[in-house]
Amino acid sequence: MALSDIARRTGIPAPTARRYAALFKDFFSGRRLGRMTRYPEAAVAVFLRISELYGQGRITAEIEEILRREFPRTIEVGPASEQMALPAVPPELSSMLPGNLTEVLTDALSDALSEALSASLNRFGETLDAVAEQKTSLDTHQTDIAKLKNGFVLLARNLKRLARRDQADTVAQMTRLQERMRLIEPKLAVMEEITLTLTSDNADLKARLSAQEVELQRLRDDRQRLEEILKRLNGLPA
Repeated sequence: MALSDIARRTGIPAPTARRYAALFKDFFSGRRLGRMTRYPEAAVAVFLRISELYGQGRITAEIEEILRREFPRTIEVGPASEQMALPAVPPELSSMLPGNLTEVLTDALSDALSEALSASLNRFGETLDAVAEQKTSLDTHQTDIAKLKNGFVLLARNLKRLARRDQADTVAQMTRLQERMRLIEPKLAVMEEITLTLTSDNADLKARLSAQEVELQRLRDDRQRLEEILKRLNGLPA
């Protein structure tokens, strides 16, 4: 199956499917034919699982760890050796060849195969060493990631603890304020009653003061009239 066929089958956008294939290539036993890579039918389940894990909010390292437990891995050790065509033997040289040509060729091929096998084993050993180094580095990164996760978990717990403590302090302060208000309410009632009494007394005083002012004005008017009478009496002849 081509990558476009897998994208149509799974509903995953083609650019996203290409990104999955590049990030998790060890879990796809794809075979390159020319410029196109073909994937087996089993790769569909891997693509769907990766899309599901990303949809759950997983990160790439977590998804790779889950895929290792659920799917086999395919590691390419190196390119396969190309076949080489042996040159044809000219007829004029065939009479010069020894009679035990088969044995000579067998020994030569055995030596060549032994050398090729030894070189392949050496390359395989080097590849395994490189894979072991990558695994060690990956384990180190995963340990660091685990430490970071634990740090974030502890930070979240501390933040929640601080939030609960702040909330408890706020509730305690509100309780103290309510208790103070409860104690102040009787005093406020007494002060309100005194204020009403003073207001009433003030109104009475104002009314009395107004009456006194009227009485004072009446006395002033009587005095003025008396003074006028006295002036007239003083002007009479003896």
